[in-house]
Amino acid sequence: MDELLVFCASIGGLLLFDGLAWRGKLGTRDKIVYGAILAISMYAGIDFAFHLDWPDYLDLANIPFGKAANAVDQALGVDWSQ
Repeated sequence: MDELLVFCASIGGLLLFDGLAWRGKLGTRDKIVYGAILAISMYAGIDFAFHLDWPDYLDLANIPFGKAANAVDQALGVDWSQ
């Protein structure tokens, strides 16, 4: 419940502030970039607020870098279980 309150307050405050500060000052490209960043923030906020197990940026980074990271980890021989 606390996470949902934090999520709603932060997104509501962001939209209120940005709506008042940037009214009529954004071009089409700016609105697209702002919308994309807002969509990513909403996705992460919903995942946080409702404790969902959705893929996040670490899962996306694991796709191109996962094999290399495991190879470095094995080469170093570090025991991370301690």
